[in-house]
Order: sequence, then structure tokens, then C-alpha cells
Amino acid sequence: MKGLRRQYTDVLRDRALRGDVASLLQHGLRWIGTALGPRRGRPLAGPALGTLLVTYRCDLRCRVCDLPARAAARRRAGDKELDTDALRAVLRDMKAIGTAGVGFTGGEPMLRDDIFELLSYASRLGLHAHLNTDGLRVAERAEDLLATGVRSINVSLDGPTAEVHDEARNRRGSFDTVVEALGALREARGARRTPHLTAVTVLTSHNVHKAGDVVRTAVAAGADRVGVIPVHDFGQGEAAPDADHIVAALADLERLHAEGLVDNSTGYLDLLPRAFRGEPSPLYCYAPYASVVVDCYGDVYPCFPLMERKEPAGRLPLAPLWRSPEYAAVREQLASCTACLWNCHAELNLVLPQGRLAPRVRASTAVESVS
Repeated sequence: MKGLRRQYTDVLRDRALRGDVASLLQHGLRWIGTALGPRRGRPLAGPALGTLLVTYRCDLRCRVCDLPARAAARRRAGDKELDTDALRAVLRDMKAIGTAGVGFTGGEPMLRDDIFELLSYASRLGLHAHLNTDGLRVAERAEDLLATGVRSINVSLDGPTAEVHDEARNRRGSFDTVVEALGALREARGARRTPHLTAVTVLTSHNVHKAGDVVRTAVAAGADRVGVIPVHDFGQGEAAPDADHIVAALADLERLHAEGLVDNSTGYLDLLPRAFRGEPSPLYCYAPYASVVVDCYGDVYPCFPLMERKEPAGRLPLAPLWRSPEYAAVREQLASCTACLWNCHAELNLVLPQGRLAPRVRASTAVESVS
């Protein structure tokens, strides 16, 4: 293992500074339970990461994302997003199954009028509340966001200049808005430690050669650091970046990591060339035990890539589904999956047993990776 993702060390450090020994012990027991779950064929602990996709709607039309089109299709089909009470019930179920934290994402979660209420509710339940946003509605509501008790915020930034970022996000002016959002959040936070502010960059053939510049721009704007994720092709026909650009970007990111400015672990950074070459992950994937994803229409997924592929494990309510035979069958089917290097899942995999210590996949359950 080559270090921890800095968002994970933030959680542990925050609890240590508060003297929350019980919570630290609980995290240790969760690690043991997650490591042993695949060997027992059932979850022995709640997921470390819950994701609540509160809307597919978005005010951007990014080249690598089809969620706004899916939102439009669901509306045409007569489907409605879960209301506030239903999403509160999901959060209670996440708490009930032992989820450590929940990331609110989309689409753009700030498009929901009740996002502040939902973040506050998650915080009151004792969940580590996290927000992913494109930044376009953040600056004017920065104080309100912090009042919810949100512990960490990711803001998307895909280029060091307006030219690069706005082209990726397909909206002129979005770069300036992100810079403004990061500055407003940093100002609203003041001398407090939280929320931790991370800019997140999807690396593609269009921006990978500027990865280091993105980090410098984001930190100058107010971010604590930057996390990167290689683009995953879910049918949009992504071109592979130039190999020399990948090597140069990785070297720059590793230098910036040593300065504390990159969120990813060095172990994850080492996997970036493999991801861009389209090679399978070398990691045993614990995602069906370590994470759960619930979308705004009531579908439940074991990981984010399966949400992208529209392959749910079942539907709400979450608590009974989590330990159901149906979910167990999905976990068994995914036991050999090496399809992705999605950052939130791969980073968790890197801190769990790998190699000879990883669970053995029975030949009878081995399936082709989800691709």
C-alpha cells in the first residue's frame, strides 16, 4: 500500500482531533469486516462509502457525461425523482446498515431545493456528509452550505484555463464560476478545518498534459488540493491520451503530491498509465461490500460504474436489500470484476488486502469483468 487518499486521512485526523476514540475504533472494525466479508459471502460491516445521486439533472452538458439526457428520458417516461421524505428514508437506511459517510452527487445536486435540508439531515444522523458539485450555484450559498455541517466538498475543475475547462464542460464562463465558488467556500470556512475543499479533475486526452497546471490553479483559487480520475469510456468513444503526456503528467502529479497538493494516494497515481491503456485493474474489488449507490429514482447499485451502465442490484428500501439473497447474488457475480479504476472504489481497494492476501475467486463464480 502506498499511502492513503488524503480525504480518508482527513476523516481519521478530524476524529482524532475531536478525541472521538469510539469512531476511530468503529472505522477499524469496519476495515476488518469489509476485508472478511467476501470470504464469508456476506457483509460483515456497513459500507464505508454511500453515494446518494439526488438528481440526474445538470446545468452543464459535459462531453463525458450523459446524465442530463437520462434525466430528460426519465421525465418523458413519467418517472419522478424521490421527494425529500423518501431521500430522508434512504439516509436513515444508510445509517441503519452502518454506512460511514454519504456523498451527495448528481447530475448537479445544487439543483434540488432541498439539498441543504438533506445535507443537514445526514449530518444530524452522524454520517460524514460530502458534496460533489460543478460549482455553478455555490458562491452565493457558501455560508448556507457550511451551516449544514457538510464535512467535505468536491468541486469539478477540468482545466487550468477557461479555454480548456469551458470546452470540457460545454459552457462558457463555467471556469470563472468554479474559481469563484472555491474562493467563496474558502472565505466562508475561515480558520475552521472543515469542510475540506477538493477540486476534482477528469483526465482525458484533452487535458492530461495540463494536470499539474490544474492543481496549481485550483490551489490558488482556494482548494486544499486536487484529486484526479482517468476518464472511463461508457460508450462516448474517448480517445487515448498520448503516452508521453501521461508520463509527464504523472511525474508532475507525484511532485505535487509530495507537497500535499494531490488528494490521490501514490498507489492510485501509479495505476493511471494502466487505466489510460484500457488494461484491467490489478486489484481485487471490494466495492460490493465497501460502497452502495442509490439514485433519485430508487435504484440501488453496488458501485458507480454500474450506475453508469444502468445495471442496478435492486430497488429501495435499502436496508433489507443490503443483506438480501438478491444482493448476495450480485456480489458473487462481481467477485472477479476488474473493469474499472474509478477513484473512490480503487482507493478503498488499495487499503484492503490485495495480492496473496485478497479473497480467492471461486472458478464457479468467475465472470467476465463488467466493461
